[in-house]
Amino acid sequence: MRINRAALPFEWLNKFLYSPWYFLFLGGLTVLSNVFCMELYAYPVLLLTGVCVCLFGRDLLPVFPIFACGYISPSVGNNPGLNEDSVFSLSGGGIYLAIFLSLLVASLIYRLVTDPDFGGKKFLQKKRVLLSGMLVLAITYAISGLTSGQWEEYGLRNLLFAGIQLVAIAGLYYLLSGAVRWEMAPREYLAWTGICVGYVLLVEMLNIYITNDAIVDGSIRRDVLNTGWGHYNSIGALLTIVLPLPFLLTDTRHAKFAYLSVLLFYITLVFTCSRGSILVGTGIYGLGYILSLVHSRHARRQFLVHIGMVALAVFAVVFLREKLLQLFISLKNAGLSSPERMETYHEGINQFLKYPVFGGSFFPVDFWPYAWATADTFATLFPPRWHNTFVQLLATGGVVCLAAYLLHRAQTVMLFAKNCTTEKLIAGLSVLALLMASMVDCHFFNVGPVLTYSAVLAFVECQLNEPKKLK
Repeated sequence: MRINRAALPFEWLNKFLYSPWYFLFLGGLTVLSNVFCMELYAYPVLLLTGVCVCLFGRDLLPVFPIFACGYISPSVGNNPGLNEDSVFSLSGGGIYLAIFLSLLVASLIYRLVTDPDFGGKKFLQKKRVLLSGMLVLAITYAISGLTSGQWEEYGLRNLLFAGIQLVAIAGLYYLLSGAVRWEMAPREYLAWTGICVGYVLLVEMLNIYITNDAIVDGSIRRDVLNTGWGHYNSIGALLTIVLPLPFLLTDTRHAKFAYLSVLLFYITLVFTCSRGSILVGTGIYGLGYILSLVHSRHARRQFLVHIGMVALAVFAVVFLREKLLQLFISLKNAGLSSPERMETYHEGINQFLKYPVFGGSFFPVDFWPYAWATADTFATLFPPRWHNTFVQLLATGGVVCLAAYLLHRAQTVMLFAKNCTTEKLIAGLSVLALLMASMVDCHFFNVGPVLTYSAVLAFVECQLNEPKKLK
């Protein structure tokens, strides 16, 4: 039976799914879950919303913000990496949540099979220029450590983790590129998703500071900046990734809101005290601001906004410098060097030199880097990582894995270079933020940041390749 998705009440539903109200709804659910430990209420609603999108939405674009918000929803008490009995465990509510997840998967498959506009063969035959590189990279992940002797003990776990990486890097790209009616998709949808995630992270950081007594004697205690899905480095990296996306709205009537949002996200980023993310985010902020001015005459006309930004920076430097230095004394004391990371890099290179062709697998051989997860079930599936993309690739999969990554990277560069516009470059800053932040951490091998990366690539390939008429 064919569903007429243009009829009422589906017409009202689709207007909602493509409006800012939808993002407010998802953001509110995410805050309820993360701040008030209401995962058992919030996740079913998120998943059932996904079911409604799959069955009644005009396409599957609104699934993207559901995944983006779902990743940052866990509360600190239900962190699956630290709590064996969290709501995500089988004893704590995992079966209950799995039922709703299975409904979403079933509805997704049904839509992809039956939709007359993009389902069936149309979905499978959709041209995806980055897919080959993603698949090659995933294959090299799967065979990593092939000659290291690790497979007898870690082979299955290595395959499982490689599968998770494939879903993260290719899942949303594959789904969105084929199951979205891009000719009808709002051009600002990527920006609004980034804004939604950014404001949720802002609220989560406020909650962390309030509940964890993060400021003592006028200084920030960086070690207590933790939430249910990661710590300060994870929060900082995701903020850096979404930081440039509001700039996509600077040629619309929402320009003032966009500039204010970016400023608030940057301030929140600074308060994560994540050194690498702050360094990268500062550069991304500056580049994004410049591109926004090039992007649109409307953006250049925001004189009060630009004057206010400069005035705020001058005020902070002149009048608040001493207080800010005291507040961020932990950052100053930490400096830019990290002996622990240097040791990790050294040992990772040693593992590569020992197994140069296929590496030692995702599960280290002789030296185990620092891992924040203590729950056995989580640590069994998610191995410790080497805190640098190239060290990780070489230690894990050797020159084979590095070659596959360079192929994928070459394809993404060509994607951005073809029909290059300022709009594509602004979206590209989100990709660049992930890649640069991953030089000092393991973000390219974490699920949440790469899900956003995957979706951004779909937007760039399927929507932003066509130049937008500038205003």
